[in-house]
Amino acid sequence: MAGRQVLALLLLVGCSAHVAHSFYLPGVAPQDFKKGDAIYLKVNKLSSIRTQLPYQYYSLPYCRPEKIVPFAENLGEVLRGDRIENSLYQIHMRVDEQCKVLCRIESLSEAQADAFVAKVEDDYKVNMILDNLP
Repeated sequence: MAGRQVLALLLLVGCSAHVAHSFYLPGVAPQDFKKGDAIYLKVNKLSSIRTQLPYQYYSLPYCRPEKIVPFAENLGEVLRGDRIENSLYQIHMRVDEQCKVLCRIESLSEAQADAFVAKVEDDYKVNMILDNLP
């Protein structure tokens, strides 16, 4: 009887090893980059360890593209409250660059300045994604 159990266990492990070998998660396939290739930096929500309320990145007056494009890659991102969107940042593989001005915001209204102050006081952090890595 013990011999049959060992044989069944070995058969189960052998079959599951083949299944595990073909396991794939969408969006996590490796991608190779060459020197100068563009890498798209996406922005995510503003999150805080002091509050449980996330905000969209563009709820504050950051430099924004002409058209904001949402990227929802899977249900888990939506359930976590992720709001992944495009950005103006341009990053190229293996290209050294110094600080560059992304855009200029002439002045903030009092309400916009107060919104920034409130987020800083509540320890909000900006979440960005580069090559599907946070």
